Amino acid sequence: MWKQLAQPTDAVRYFHPGWFASVMGTGILAVATAHSAPFVPALKGLAAVLWAFNTVLCLVLLVPWVARWLFFFNEAWTDTSHPTRGPFYSTLPIGLLVLGVDFASIGRQYIGAGLAIPVAQGLWIAGTLLAFFFGVLIPYKWFTSHSVPVEQTNGGWFMPPVANIVVPASAAPLIATWGSPELCYFMCLVAFAFLGIGFFLFLIVAVMLIARLVYHPLPPAHLAPTLWIGLGPIGVGSLALVRLSTTASPIFGEMVPQAQVFLRLASLALWGFGVWWLATAIVLTLRYLREPFPFAMSWWAFTFPLGAYTVATYLLADAYRVAILAGFGFALWLLLLFFWTVVLVRTAIGTYTGTLLQGPIPPPSAR
Repeated sequence: MWKQLAQPTDAVRYFHPGWFASVMGTGILAVATAHSAPFVPALKGLAAVLWAFNTVLCLVLLVPWVARWLFFFNEAWTDTSHPTRGPFYSTLPIGLLVLGVDFASIGRQYIGAGLAIPVAQGLWIAGTLLAFFFGVLIPYKWFTSHSVPVEQTNGGWFMPPVANIVVPASAAPLIATWGSPELCYFMCLVAFAFLGIGFFLFLIVAVMLIARLVYHPLPPAHLAPTLWIGLGPIGVGSLALVRLSTTASPIFGEMVPQAQVFLRLASLALWGFGVWWLATAIVLTLRYLREPFPFAMSWWAFTFPLGAYTVATYLLADAYRVAILAGFGFALWLLLLFFWTVVLVRTAIGTYTGTLLQGPIPPPSAR
């Protein structure tokens, strides 16, 4: 085991910031699986298993993540400036936020709302603070280093925007659980504020990435999956809007019907953009398959973005009562399950052999 490591402590020293993408992918699969239960009732039990597994996975990964900052601070801090590894620090807050949704939507059925909701609220608070922190820190490091070539722009840069958009998406099902009307009102305001942070950062990064794809060669093969991450803010933003159309009523006042119509139409429009991004990501991935396609932690990018888009599809199908959308959502879930299974198995193998626990590769250069 870990035969390719020079010494066991290297597993912590070189612990990749993106490991919590596995928590993100597993967590969103659990939510999407719960939404797929109307098609196959047995999937309700699978969703519960995924929630339990994701809870353990998160706790296990927290140990090396924290240990790295305590014992190998220089390496951890240096990664915040890395054009590939740096943005993946945002996988931790996203993982916490998604796990909170797992507890609120799935866990409460098994451990009771009295325990599940406080846990979900605590995860939401921690995830929100960390999402904002890394959303400021990572760009700041790049702004002040002036050493990131344009050709090193990659889809991983969507991670900080995604983290901030996940804040309102995960806040929506919790708004009514905070007790006092004043606190519920405040949570609605926080949700829309973070939606603005994440969405506009997404637009900025999307322009940078598309310009990079147009004017420079495609990124190296190990970064190909990061092109799927653009589907993340689209899917999360879409599901956040449709959920807030119902749960954020405390701030709508007498405009509740109008606000619901507007937010659901905005959600549908954003979802439509996702159709284009999904198709583009698929054809680009197929192009990469013409040559060696090495496994890396970036493969987890195949899971969470697609999962978020799948859940958004289900929510819009319910909102507009369109059966064909629900069927499309189930097809997306099947693809998501396939990706998650493949990536989980490859991750387990890479962990056992130590290939995923080695030092970082140099910043990618254009091909």
